[in-house]
Amino acid sequence: METGKIKQLLQRYLLGRVSQWEEATVDEWYESFDEEPLAPLSAAEEQGIRDEIWQRISPQIRPLKPFYRRTWVRAAAAVLLIAGATSSYFLWKAAYNSAPAYTEIHTGNRERKTVQLPDGSQLTLNAGSTLRIPDDQSAERKVQLLDGEVFFDVQPDTRRPFIVESGPLRTTVLGTSFNISAYQDIHQLSITVTSGKISVAGKSAAGVLQQGQAMVYDKIKETGRIGTAANGRPEWMQGRLVLNDVSFTEMSVLVEKNFGIRISSSQDHIRESRYTAVLNTNMEPAAVVEVLAAIHQFKTRIVNNQIIMYE
Repeated sequence: METGKIKQLLQRYLLGRVSQWEEATVDEWYESFDEEPLAPLSAAEEQGIRDEIWQRISPQIRPLKPFYRRTWVRAAAAVLLIAGATSSYFLWKAAYNSAPAYTEIHTGNRERKTVQLPDGSQLTLNAGSTLRIPDDQSAERKVQLLDGEVFFDVQPDTRRPFIVESGPLRTTVLGTSFNISAYQDIHQLSITVTSGKISVAGKSAAGVLQQGQAMVYDKIKETGRIGTAANGRPEWMQGRLVLNDVSFTEMSVLVEKNFGIRISSSQDHIRESRYTAVLNTNMEPAAVVEVLAAIHQFKTRIVNNQIIMYE
């Protein structure tokens, strides 16, 4: 029966203007809800359903003076409430069940990890990185890089391109190896191709990168540029953190993730300086601080488990 006709029938039922056959039909429909028990809902879900039902039926409530219709009013209201609750519950349940399941891989500071996917692709996570992988990869191979840096060694599959979503950029490959650096607290995002080629698309940035090329994307300016890159695997996979004319924020984020120490400063000159250094990731945190301070001729002190830089 069409929705409009159902509404008309319920309205006439409410007003007592239905035939004996129509009344029996509505009553039978109402009683059918008792035959199939619903799964229990949480308190928050029940309240949400109540609010939704009230918003739907409150504009249509009108006071009825004849007392002999109160039984029908209650029955019709019960039908509306049960029907609304049932439809809302099943809509919520369908939406919940349709949400794709995924596994989230995380590495802590000073931790690195390699994950192998069912298709044979290998993903190596740098320190302080978070990667989200849908459990179902049968129709589409796709991952989300939420934070950090990952080296991808993707197995070829022409039927299913491999897709990496990293903030504003979407990288698509058929089979190749590449590195993506996409730290949440660093405004630059970089993608470097080690072998094969990839396609990158995003807001105000798109292009095809081949071996030895890299794209650097500025998340603030929403612009990207393509340039050359060194061949071979990234420095971090060879045990080195390379700071190449980076800002104080970039330096402090990368040092914290790779060595587990937090560096801060309240002096504008230090915060506005640029930093260049090559640090072995096996170094002790104290030695890292000494190297950075010596290169840039700053002093350091420890306050509340933080390294404070000052002149």
